[in-house]
Amino acid sequence: MEKSSNKTKIVIHPGMPKSATTFLQWNVFHYMDINYLWHIFHKSWLKDIMDVNKEVDLQKMKEKMQNYLSNDKINLLSEENLYSNYLIKQDDRFIILERIHTIFPDAKIIFGIRKSNELLISYYKQYAATGGTLDFKNFLKKHMNLDKIDHKKYLDKLIKYYEEKNIFTYTLDEMKNNQEQIVRDICKFIGVEFPSNYKRKPTNVGYSLETLKISLFLNRFFRTDLNPKGIIPFPNYVLPQRLFFQSAIMRKLLPQTKITVKNLNELKI
Repeated sequence: MEKSSNKTKIVIHPGMPKSATTFLQWNVFHYMDINYLWHIFHKSWLKDIMDVNKEVDLQKMKEKMQNYLSNDKINLLSEENLYSNYLIKQDDRFIILERIHTIFPDAKIIFGIRKSNELLISYYKQYAATGGTLDFKNFLKKHMNLDKIDHKKYLDKLIKYYEEKNIFTYTLDEMKNNQEQIVRDICKFIGVEFPSNYKRKPTNVGYSLETLKISLFLNRFFRTDLNPKGIIPFPNYVLPQRLFFQSAIMRKLLPQTKITVKNLNELKI
């Protein structure tokens, strides 16, 4: 397959979070014949894009990015937190998007979409996985801006900035039900060959209601950004219980009750 005739050499995948982003990052993009900028967000200057309370020199960032871009291959930048910091009330999405557009005005965009209720549940599971201790109602009260789980206004802004022809959207349901076709469609959109050796299995094993409840309790003992009153200092967000509860073996050892908004509202910890 020949490369796209579009002159754009940069493709950005800004989320949404929890819409098979990790699967694409680790199981698909690594196997494409592209300049995959998976490591770039280790650079503190690029992380500043996502800090909306910090003034950043976007022109300087744009100049720095040239050092990482290839003239011979399609460049792909994937980072779900470019969509938003889900733990802050401020609707930061459009500030970040404006910064992205300033730095990458001619990019193509891959955008994953997930149903609002499913996304909210997944955010709470992520919160528990990284050290959170609040019950669902207090999590919503302290952290959630429900506008940010609705993708429609964001997609409208993407189209305004980049034009519809330069935006590829997929839903999580489409990825689950027709994974290979979506991967093929993404490759066609980017302008690269389909990587037949990509890994088909999902990267993350999600929490069940039982493992979620146990994690919320155990998190109380670890001192993290989300629980500064914990007893055991733990600077890494990959807590020991997370490694255990997100392993495939947990599906066999504990019941796997599906998590819904209703049973989260009823969950006592």
